[in-house]
Amino acid sequence: MALDQDMPGGQAPRGVKARFGPILGPALSFGDQALSSACNFLTTILLARALGLEAFGLYTMVWLALYFAMSLQLGLIVSPMMSIGAKEEGAEAQAYYTVVFLHQAGYVAVAAVAIFAALTFAAGAVPPLADVALPGSIAAAAYLTQDFLRRYLFARRRPAGILLIDTINQALKLGALAALWHAGMISVAASLWAVAGAATISAICGLCMSGPFRWKPEIFAEVTGRQWRSARWLVLTGSVQWVLSYSGLLVTAGLFGPKILGALRAAQSVLAALNVVREALDNVVPPLAGQAFAEGGLPGLRRMLGRAVLFATLTGASAVIGLGLFGPWLLHRLYGGEILEFDWVIVWYSFAFPMALMTQALGCAFRALERTRPIFFATFAGGCLNLLAVYPAAAVFGVAGLIAVTLLSELTVVIVLTILIVRVPGMMSGEPHERTGAAGGGAVAVPLP
Repeated sequence: MALDQDMPGGQAPRGVKARFGPILGPALSFGDQALSSACNFLTTILLARALGLEAFGLYTMVWLALYFAMSLQLGLIVSPMMSIGAKEEGAEAQAYYTVVFLHQAGYVAVAAVAIFAALTFAAGAVPPLADVALPGSIAAAAYLTQDFLRRYLFARRRPAGILLIDTINQALKLGALAALWHAGMISVAASLWAVAGAATISAICGLCMSGPFRWKPEIFAEVTGRQWRSARWLVLTGSVQWVLSYSGLLVTAGLFGPKILGALRAAQSVLAALNVVREALDNVVPPLAGQAFAEGGLPGLRRMLGRAVLFATLTGASAVIGLGLFGPWLLHRLYGGEILEFDWVIVWYSFAFPMALMTQALGCAFRALERTRPIFFATFAGGCLNLLAVYPAAAVFGVAGLIAVTLLSELTVVIVLTILIVRVPGMMSGEPHERTGAAGGGAVAVPLP
C-alpha cells in the first residue's frame, strides 16, 4: 500500500501514536473515572442493601472523617502538585515529586492517627463507633495513599497506570464485599477491612509504577515553601468545602439519627455516580490549564477556561434534566421500598451538580495562576451561609430545608468565583501578563485584586 512505501518499519506505529496520542490520554482518563464512579456507585448500593440503612448510616459516619482527611490532602498536597508539577521537566520534575512523596507519607501517618482518635472520642455519643475506630483508620490510610498515587500518575501523564491500579482496587473491593455478603459475614468493621485491603494492594501496584525519583536535599525547603504558598489557601478551602458538603449530613445524624443519614447518603449516591465528570475535570483540567498559562499566558488560560465552563454548563444541564425525569424511579429500583419516602431528594440534589462543575472549572484557573486565595474566599462565603442556616433550616423545615441551604451555599460559591475571575487584570481583555520567577521552574504570576 502507498502508506507503507519508503517507510521504515517503525515509522507507521509512531505516526499512529502521533495522530491518536493527544486524545488517548484524556480518553483513558475519562474511562478510568467512569470505572471508578460506576464501581463506587455499586459499592454504595451493595453496602446499603447488605447492611441496612441504619448500619449504612454508621458506615457513612466513619467515611465522613475520611472525606475530611481527603479534603485536607487535596489542598495540602494534591492540588499544588497537579498545577506545579505540570511546569517541571526532566531532573527537576524527579526531584520535585520526591519531595511531594515525603510530604504525602508524613500526612498519611498523621491523618490515620487523627481519625482513630476522632472515632474513639465520638464513640462516647455513638457507642458502635468504638468497634470501627481501628479498621476505619487503617482504611483511611490505605485509601488516602491509593488516591494520592492515582492523582500522581495523572500529573505524570500515565493514564494506563491509573486505569490499572483503579481496576485492581475496585475489583478487589467489590469482590470482597460481595463475598462477605454472600457468606453472611458482612458488617461495618468487615466492610472497612475489605476496603483497606483492596486499597493497599492497589497502592503497592501504584508505587511500582511511580518514579523515577531524585533526592536533592538542597531543594526540600524550596519545594516545601512553594507547595505551601499554593496550598495555604487551598487547605482552608478544603476544610470549608467539607463543611459545605457534609455539614448537612452531620446535622442529619444529630437530629434524625443514623437511619435517616443512611437514606440521604443512599439518595446522594445516584448523583455521586456522575462524579466521573467532576473527577475528570479535577484531574485533567488543572495540568492543561497550567500548561496553557505557561505557554500562552492569560489569553491561553482564558481559552482553556472558556472550554471548561462550556463543558460544565452543558453537562450539568443534561444531568438536571435526566435526574428530574428518571431519578425517583431509579432510586426505587436500586434501594427498594425502604427509601420510598426520600425519592424526591434526588431531584433537588441534582441542581447541585452543575454548580459543582462550574466551581471546579473556575477554580482551575486560579490554581494555574498559583493564586488560590480567591478560591478560599468564595468557598468561605458559601460555608458561612451553610453554617449559619443549615441547623435552623433543618430544625424548622426538615430535610427539605437542609437541601435548600446546601443549594444556596453552592450558588454563592459560583457567584463569588465568577466575580473574582472577571476582576483578574487582563483575564477578560488579554492584556500582557507579568512573568515572575518561581522556585523550581519558570512560573507565571499576575496580580490579583
